[in-house]
Amino acid sequence: MIMLLGETVAAREISECLNNRGLEFIRLQTWTEKTCLKVPSLILDASPPSSSVKLAPLRQWCAQQGIPYLRLERPETVIPDSLLIYPVYTWEEALLQLEQRVGALYEAKGRIVTVFVTTGSHQMESIVQAAFARYARLVVRVLPEGRLVQKCQDMGISTRDIVAMQGQFSKEINKALFKFYGADILLTRDSGSAGGTDTKISAALELGIETVLVKRSKTNAGLIVNNIQELLDWVDTNSGECRWL
Repeated sequence: MIMLLGETVAAREISECLNNRGLEFIRLQTWTEKTCLKVPSLILDASPPSSSVKLAPLRQWCAQQGIPYLRLERPETVIPDSLLIYPVYTWEEALLQLEQRVGALYEAKGRIVTVFVTTGSHQMESIVQAAFARYARLVVRVLPEGRLVQKCQDMGISTRDIVAMQGQFSKEINKALFKFYGADILLTRDSGSAGGTDTKISAALELGIETVLVKRSKTNAGLIVNNIQELLDWVDTNSGECRWL
């Protein structure tokens, strides 16, 4: 049996492909120690980069049990050399950088600063509760799912500031959205070109918008594949082992 982790678009595509192959699997949004009461023969990790630290105990457990752990991790984006881009490697660093940039822009512009957030709702609460949020308008882009929209509303984000859309987005669409909402700062993660990081950054640069970019921390993530096809090829090659014993 395969255990598939993630609520990403990639996880959904992988789920459909596993179904088409007639493979037994369970799909989970997240993982806890109680999840592995039955031992899977393979774990496919298609969760977002923000889950990497939380899943470290699972990777360690897999190594101890001799269970293959296959991580979908898209190649890092080539980042232009620009003073408008502020790269960080942890969420805590991102919050500190946001605090500095919101403060500086608020003082310079003398008005509320609009932060366009494309990191989803997972860690949005920490932004909402940050001290700098009183000087910021938070616009968040999430997948068009009712539970995600409701989650944002429950955190106090106005409906007019929730962009429920499914990408990938072109540079032109990103520019139109950034302009429409009057974005001053873009907060995003490096999810690779396949995740649209390059189009978001190029759109922000053309509009003179500052970008706080959460890059990937270097972690021991097990077996790495860079796209869905590579992941499926690996599964096809090892499909005989991807069932309950």
